[in-house]
Amino acid sequence: MANSSVFDLPPPRNYTSGRFHFACIPAGAGWHVVTNIDLKLLAVIGELHRTRSVSQAAEHLDLSQSTISMSLAKLRKHFNDPLFVRTSAGMEPTPHATQLIYMLHQAETLLQSALDHHVVFDPATSDRVFRMQSTDIAQVTLLPKLMQRLTKAAPHVGIHLSRITPDTPKLLESGELDLAVGFILPMGAGFYQQRLFRDRFVCVARKDHPRVKKTLSIEQFEAETHLAVSTSGTAHVIVEKTLEAQKIRRNVGLTVPSFLGIVSIITSSDFLVILPEQLGRHLASAGNLQILPLPFAVPPYYIMQHWHERYSQDPANRWLRTVMADLFMVS
Repeated sequence: MANSSVFDLPPPRNYTSGRFHFACIPAGAGWHVVTNIDLKLLAVIGELHRTRSVSQAAEHLDLSQSTISMSLAKLRKHFNDPLFVRTSAGMEPTPHATQLIYMLHQAETLLQSALDHHVVFDPATSDRVFRMQSTDIAQVTLLPKLMQRLTKAAPHVGIHLSRITPDTPKLLESGELDLAVGFILPMGAGFYQQRLFRDRFVCVARKDHPRVKKTLSIEQFEAETHLAVSTSGTAHVIVEKTLEAQKIRRNVGLTVPSFLGIVSIITSSDFLVILPEQLGRHLASAGNLQILPLPFAVPPYYIMQHWHERYSQDPANRWLRTVMADLFMVS
């Protein structure tokens, strides 16, 4: 066959079952469902239009002639029009049928376009801007590697990064946010998460600290003054619960809202600060800082990427998650 249109040549098999819902919108009213039409009846219209013959239409549709005749009778009753009449040239459409065939052909074209529409994401050419939320820690430790990968694999793709907030679940659900990365408490039904890596807490102080050298006892920990970081979306709640459970006192001399800029504070003071090990090593590699094991046990935790199930199969979202897993996931 040169053409697979229902209204020009024999219809595809997938049009011979199911239901097609016709609807109209009366002026000043909402949607109003008129009736349901079996798609086989629509196929009969198209085949009669092409063949001008009840017998040939029945043969092409693999139906009996009586079935075609009964289908035509139902259509005539529904549209209140003969639709096809016998002439010397065969079954000819009435003016109403001709108009109906044109409208159904338009509907078929639109439906086929919808069925053929596949979302494709090509990172090499896409200029999409992904919206992510993370902690300050992720911004320092994860973002540089991610941007290096994007520069090579997706040079036109952009990242809009913001902090994790209480609205993060709602933004993921609505699609205003593509991905959230960090230590985030479970968001409930409808959300997916994937472990990227495990981290633990350490204590950080300046290398030339007058009293703290290489090791740290609980007595020293309680005697020193601490810098505390108060920010959402971090695992520091684990530290707070551990200190409370073990009745360990921490003398906080300064509280800051983020991890950014703490290097200059620590290197110019005698403060101690509890940090995730990955961040601590990143900061210590560039300055006068030392990393010390905590003198008490704190459970490790996982950094995860989070997304909503509505976008689980979205090609662009899947690609971004794959990149993150490839860069940071540790088995």
